[in-house]
Amino acid sequence: MTIYHLTATEAIAHLSASKVSSLELAQACLERVNQRERVVEAWQYLNANQVIDQAIACDRTSDAAKPLGALHGIPVAVKDICATADMPTGWGTPIHAGQQLNYDAAVVERLRAAGAIIMGKTVSTEYALARAGKTKNPHNPNHSPGGSSSGSAAAVADRMVPVAIGTQTGGSVLRPAAYCGVLGFKPSFGTISRFGVMPVCRDLDHVGVFARSLADIALLCSVLMGTDGRDPDCLGPDCLGAGMPNEPLQLGRSPRLGFVRTSAWHEVEAEAQAALVDSLEKLAQAGATVAEVSMPSTWEDYLATIDVLMACGAAVNHGPDYDRHGEALSPQLRQVIERGRTYGSLAYGAARQAVVDYSAALAPIWAEFDALVTPVTTGPAPEGLQNTGSFKFCGPWTLLGVPALSVPVGRAKHNLPLAMQLVGARGADWHLLAVADWVMAQLGDACQVEPPV
Repeated sequence: MTIYHLTATEAIAHLSASKVSSLELAQACLERVNQRERVVEAWQYLNANQVIDQAIACDRTSDAAKPLGALHGIPVAVKDICATADMPTGWGTPIHAGQQLNYDAAVVERLRAAGAIIMGKTVSTEYALARAGKTKNPHNPNHSPGGSSSGSAAAVADRMVPVAIGTQTGGSVLRPAAYCGVLGFKPSFGTISRFGVMPVCRDLDHVGVFARSLADIALLCSVLMGTDGRDPDCLGPDCLGAGMPNEPLQLGRSPRLGFVRTSAWHEVEAEAQAALVDSLEKLAQAGATVAEVSMPSTWEDYLATIDVLMACGAAVNHGPDYDRHGEALSPQLRQVIERGRTYGSLAYGAARQAVVDYSAALAPIWAEFDALVTPVTTGPAPEGLQNTGSFKFCGPWTLLGVPALSVPVGRAKHNLPLAMQLVGARGADWHLLAVADWVMAQLGDACQVEPPV
């Protein structure tokens, strides 16, 4: 196996056994970038000398026999809306191109403290919200990688880096993960600090992670989760749910799964419908209890609720850029900000109350099922780069702040990956990952999408 194919947990084992050095691992990832970046264009900023310097420092620490961090020597990609004191943070817009902040985002602080190598900054769509970036789908460059965490998903899928950081306000972790054929996890709201992450909407913004193994997802979450007084929504032990397990994720029994087609099932392409239904049939044959679940009728308005919250957030956070640089913003982003400025406090308050009502309506379902299973997207990645797909299947779970995981389930036409979404109760992140471990064990090779080259 080529070094850059290693997952993070595999690489850690190799590092611990002295089968590979941090420098060799970093050099292998850089070699892969050199091979494929002209096609995929996942990176907004990458300085090979910085990467090599970090790797050499990791090897020196290893040689000193000091206690090592959980991610010691592991290259990690960071979305270009997360602050880095030693790299530019451009927010996916020429307005802030080359912006040099003098601090690290909380997630970057935690990665560095765990010994990770910050490989570079990955491409984001404009303000993580609108105009698509340059990144292409590594499985077929004529198709979208999804957005807004386009570069992070593509870099992990193409084996340029084992793991990456993304963010989600609508579906910006789960959708790119689905289109690129990797695991994408959006944890419960408030579990990972957003300090130093460019805001879109305080009510909806989440930090998420990309990886190619469930063990890597759990490892990243164990490093990144924790309270932070600098993020007012990341406070108190309740944000961590049942706590982080010390042992490998194991459910210990067959799960109870609720199949949620949603009212938009008719918009899902036939290949994606078949892949999801076939996966559920295999899980049922393996012992899972599978039952269809209908969402409460009040859920029909969730897209309108998201729009109010997201538009108001964009108007508050990026209105100043609209006022100063309006013509430099895409028409799509200008429309979102303008719409946000038309919503009054009553509309915003009603949207906040609607979230409370949605959560209450769903409470009986969480008591009945270990996880819900839904589509992630309407199908495989759309052709062209400007259409990054719809978040309508991810949006409800972002709105509720519950954990959600995108899991590959094979391929469709044009060599493009397909995926399913597993959703858990808020705060039950580790339980959801244990369910996912059982699910992936039953589905086997369908959950492993190999890179195109």
